[in-house]
Amino acid sequence: METKVEKKPTIAIRSKKYAELAYPLVKKVKGTDTEAKYRTLALTFPTMIMQSGLAQAIGFLRAKATATKKPENEHFHILLNHLIQLVAEKKDVESFQKKILESTITDYQKLTRDAIEASSWLKRYTQALLDKQS
Repeated sequence: METKVEKKPTIAIRSKKYAELAYPLVKKVKGTDTEAKYRTLALTFPTMIMQSGLAQAIGFLRAKATATKKPENEHFHILLNHLIQLVAEKKDVESFQKKILESTITDYQKLTRDAIEASSWLKRYTQALLDKQS
């Protein structure tokens, strides 16, 4: 008699992974000079992906993070690195953006879904951990 092994849904596993990895990333932002700007950006980023597309949203973050190395733009760099740490296999901006741009439509849709889910966890923890600035 065979015993059936119950498979856990990959969505729950992926979601759990994002939740576990996102918490310490957002916690590190608490109390820094970029907390308020990071909060604003993290709260709007999942919507940016849905409205503009993953390639454009990542391009926007990358352009803002690298165009000016001013401290007031540090939040773009931080959020980009957080997203890469959650979603990308290789943990550098260049290879992540290259993977997005060279992907098939199916892979692009999966990357987009993963990025939205990961950035949603960043958003949730941002709402819970980071203070609202008036």
